Amino acid sequence: MKTLYDDEFDAIATAIGNSGKPFKLVAAHMFPDMKAESAYARLKDCCNPTGTQRLSFGQVLRLMQFCGCYDALYYACDETLHARPDRKAPEDHVVRLAEIIDTATATMNAALKALAQVQQSQGKGDGTLRAVA
Repeated sequence: MKTLYDDEFDAIATAIGNSGKPFKLVAAHMFPDMKAESAYARLKDCCNPTGTQRLSFGQVLRLMQFCGCYDALYYACDETLHARPDRKAPEDHVVRLAEIIDTATATMNAALKALAQVQQSQGKGDGTLRAVA
């Protein structure tokens, strides 16, 4: 991992280079609606500080995800005096999502129980849950 980048263009080019993927393949992924040579030329221009083309923020995210290299993120952290983040393990993300689902399920169950109690106290206690209007 590189510790210093010349500029954002260097960070983007470094991410592409470190990915091990051919530049043309990255270009085709970034600009799927273009012919291969046009996509290649456009991405080259986007990596050139004197070029006329620029990647949008969303395109930089797409590039990092496709390449699996996060040099542009590290550059942004360095430039804004933030610590470079550690990469989360996919398993941690799955655990966090499961916790969110469990919490949401518990909240929904509690709300349904409260709704049933309100309906019963209003004389609508036939066991069928209805929305209260």
